[in-house]
Amino acid sequence: MQADLSMLDSITRLAQQYGPFLFAILFVLVVTRTAHQYYEESNTRQQPPASEDEKRTYRLYFRSSIWVGIALTLLSIGWWFYVQAQGTNIYQIAIVGLQPEEAVLSQYYVKSVPRPTIPGAATLTDDYFIIAQDQPFRIGDKFVFYYFKTPASPATSAPQAAVGLSGTRIETEYAGNKLDTYQVTQSGNNVTLTMTASNSPARLTADSSAALVPRLASAAATPDPRSDP
Repeated sequence: MQADLSMLDSITRLAQQYGPFLFAILFVLVVTRTAHQYYEESNTRQQPPASEDEKRTYRLYFRSSIWVGIALTLLSIGWWFYVQAQGTNIYQIAIVGLQPEEAVLSQYYVKSVPRPTIPGAATLTDDYFIIAQDQPFRIGDKFVFYYFKTPASPATSAPQAAVGLSGTRIETEYAGNKLDTYQVTQSGNNVTLTMTASNSPARLTADSSAALVPRLASAAATPDPRSDP
């Protein structure tokens, strides 16, 4: 017999989303409500009637559950303000100067910006990756990318179809900057990212976190002149 874990999965997702709020609500709905039912039953029961000690015990249980529920609610509100005050941490990685047959993929938000060029010349592309998270970045955090290069046809020197093409795994490490700019460097079969520019640390505050998406789109659509190699 296979147990139905759908309800447990739903509760787990709610706990991840609401944290202490969910626990405070469950405490009030379950513990405080149960304590009230016990206290009310002890005061209305006729056969046998409840003793004064029993009523006093249930009354203490009910009052204690009320105060604990209030304390948990206040703690959850304080936790919410604390999380909001942390803001959203933003880190941008620019990989610039990619050739038409080159591509870099990852799980992060990315905006590809072609460079202006004259007719007939190869168009280089700058990729801007945006990484956003609630927790602060730590020095040494690693970010994974996959580099692809489509081999050119010997007869036409044009990129061939990327059938079964596998990517080369490349990593970068967080060094405390808000923006780091890299170029792809190849040495034989080895592919690495070489840093060409960086700027000072910064963080998106809680007051401006509502404008996160427009800022990301604007930052990715407008190349930073300091990031050009």
